[in-house]
Amino acid sequence: MLTPQRLTFDQLNERLRGYEREYGYSTIEFYRRYRNGELGDDDDLMMWAGLYHLYLTSLPVRQFMQSELVAA
Repeated sequence: MLTPQRLTFDQLNERLRGYEREYGYSTIEFYRRYRNGELGDDDDLMMWAGLYHLYLTSLPVRQFMQSELVAA
């Protein structure tokens, strides 16, 4: 069973880059192929997909928070 971990946005990016290096294609290309059912569903690929989903959902929040800091 996985235990929850806190990741900074930079750590999240590094984890995604690690998968890209390991599998030899970009996260965007991976996700397209994963969503089309071309890659299967082993644990490693599901983790990559989950991390990318986290990246996509947290990026707008991060951008908003940075804009608030600049405006203050």
